[in-house]
Parts: sequence; structure tokens; C-alpha cells
Amino acid sequence: MRRKLNCQNKKIGIMGGTFDPIHIGHLVMAQEALEFKNLDRIIFIPAGFPPHKNKEITSGQKRLEMVNLAIKGNEKFIVLDYEVKKETKSYSMETIEYIKEIYEDFGIYFIMGEDSFMNIEKWYKYEEFLSEVTVLVARRSFDKLTALREKIKKINLHGYFVEEIPTAFLDISSTNIRRKFNLKKNPRYYLPEKVYDYILKEGLYV
Repeated sequence: MRRKLNCQNKKIGIMGGTFDPIHIGHLVMAQEALEFKNLDRIIFIPAGFPPHKNKEITSGQKRLEMVNLAIKGNEKFIVLDYEVKKETKSYSMETIEYIKEIYEDFGIYFIMGEDSFMNIEKWYKYEEFLSEVTVLVARRSFDKLTALREKIKKINLHGYFVEEIPTAFLDISSTNIRRKFNLKKNPRYYLPEKVYDYILKEGLYV
């Protein structure tokens, strides 16, 4: 039986994603969400077999190691290998159910980027998912800000809870970082130093 943590009025943030690789934008988003809602901790959960990713991704173990390197030294950030260890596809609704069994009575805040939120209707059991968490959305660009805020308003009118994280625009993507490595360009300043060194050591994205 999994151990339950009963800490009423505490709040945790869930930061899911492929993290292939984890980059500065992810960490800024997590820290801004932490401070915005005064969260007690952020749990990073690298995806195992994400249903929305069709192309081959780096092994779960390597992505897990990169996340561990990225958050090392921050006592508010922890990593969970739940999805990486799963042998089936990773659905956020199932992960939230797992988290709620462990962190009983915690308020759960799910942190996501603008792109993911704008396609939330495509998520598995998205309405059930939205009913279980408060969603914190990180804006990505000024050009799409109006559309983002309209979408947040629309979702909230259905009785859910979505808020925009008041953070700076950081248009950094793992896809672009992988592309730069592949083209022999240097994306080192998009990444925590230890993650950058790990990528070079393991020969990833070449």
C-alpha cells in the first residue's frame, strides 16, 4: 500500500512533460508558479510514453537523469519517476489520481505551457482532469496573449480553475534545442550547465 501524506492546506505543483531535454524555460516556469501561488513544492514528472508524441524520444532514464541534474540543490523541487516506470502510455489524469493517493488533502496545481493548454480538449478525460486540479498556464508569446486569456476565461466559465502565471515571455523549446544540437549549433545557454554537460557526455541529439 502506498504511504499517504496528510497535510491539510498544503499545496503542490505538478510539472509534467517529456523534458527532452529539460531547459531554463521549464525551470523558470516552475519557480514563477511556486512563488505565484506560494506552493510548498514542485514535483517534476518526466513522461514515459506520452500519447501526443509520435516520434522517438530519448530514453526515460536519461530524461529522468537530466531532470535530477537540473533541479539539484533546490529543496522545493523534487522529481517523481512514476510515469517513466510505467509500461503503458502516460496520461495526466492517471498521474493525478496517483498523486492524490499520496498527497492526501494537498491542493494540486498542474503547471503547463501555453501550447499544451490551448489544446487541452485533446487530452484524455480532460474534463475530469480539469475538475481535479487548478491549472497554472505559462504564457509563451505576446502575439498569442489575447487568445490565451480568452481560452482561460472560456474554460473557467465551465466551472474549472485556470490561472495565468505572471511570468516573462520565454520562447524556449526542447524541439529547437535538439535541432540546434543536430545542426552543430550551440544551445548551451538555454540549458542548466549540468544538463548541457550531460548531453555532450552521452552524445544526445546528434
